[in-house]
Amino acid sequence: MPDSKARTPVLELRSHLSVPPSEVFPVLWGELASSLLQRGWRIGSEPGGKLRSAAKRASGRTDGRLERWNPPFEAEVVWNDGDGKGPAPRLSVRCEAEGSGTAVVVEHRGGSGWRGTPREEQELGWLATEVVAPLLLAIAPDRLLEWSDDRWGRRPSGPSSQANYREPIYHLPGFHAILEGLALRKDDVLLEVGCGGGALLKRALATGCRAAAVDHSADMLKVASGQNARALADGRLRLRYGDAGALPFPGERFTCAVMSGVFPWLPDPEGALREVFRTLRPGGRFVAWTGTPKMYGTPAAGPKRTGGPRLYADRALARFARAAGFSDVRIDHPDLRPVAKAVGVPRATRFLFAPEYGTLLWARRGRAASRRSTPKAPGRSRPRGRRERM
Repeated sequence: MPDSKARTPVLELRSHLSVPPSEVFPVLWGELASSLLQRGWRIGSEPGGKLRSAAKRASGRTDGRLERWNPPFEAEVVWNDGDGKGPAPRLSVRCEAEGSGTAVVVEHRGGSGWRGTPREEQELGWLATEVVAPLLLAIAPDRLLEWSDDRWGRRPSGPSSQANYREPIYHLPGFHAILEGLALRKDDVLLEVGCGGGALLKRALATGCRAAAVDHSADMLKVASGQNARALADGRLRLRYGDAGALPFPGERFTCAVMSGVFPWLPDPEGALREVFRTLRPGGRFVAWTGTPKMYGTPAAGPKRTGGPRLYADRALARFARAAGFSDVRIDHPDLRPVAKAVGVPRATRFLFAPEYGTLLWARRGRAASRRSTPKAPGRSRPRGRRERM
């Protein structure tokens, strides 16, 4: 609706939650900052904090600033007004106590690029095309499902994901198989692609090796940093925000690399493996733990659908690895049910760790420069395995 005094567009959204502002504001602001970071933007969390795109950060300039910062009740972001004509657009986020709960109020004032005083036609056009249409598409059932996949699997974020991935019980059997097979030593330099909350890194670093990891969730990197603070301080670990398709590391840096639970979310598995291959030294070992197509329809993967997790047969996984340049490719299907029981996986879901549900993909870069053979497969937990022929 228009502001009759300032003649600038005003938009107000309200949401009601059952918990107090002290619990709502940190989560809301953290989610906002994380979402902006995924889009290449950063925002400060202090009075006068700067809002910057990647381009503006490189030039030392800013796009906007936090004009008001009063957690857990209010924050207001004001955009730079460019030529100084007209009111600068601003967005305020308020958490107002409402009984024992909170009313979240998001209010926009001002406009960007208005030529003179905005007419009602302009205001309505902006409202329809820039606010209502994206909101309508955002609440489409398929989009909500895609968002849920992204939230919990592809790019975990939020307090619940931070808590779950600190010690992800359903990933621990896979970690066990990976580490038993790699048999890390102090002279190893490990790369983990998609490190999540750093639980696998924590176990790997206990061997005395050095490591680096990448993840495209700022929330997961925060958890991984907390779990591995000593290794970071000692210089034995480096964590980077980035994408599996463009790893932020130089070539031939690592002796081994791992992925656990990452394959189903890769948009280009072959391209990601090419990047892993590039960063491995000659003779470097690679292992990935992932589910088989039999997992479709289970609580672990849900029904097969567009935009959901993608589970690959053995031949497809081996084909990706060979196309990326790897040799000595091997596929194993370990029985990890005993490990699942030992780490506390509920009885009702231990079947997901039977051989037909899980895959270990082993591969190596080259042969001549290798200082050790292809990694040994996990001992008693592997009842069958084979070299996949193409």
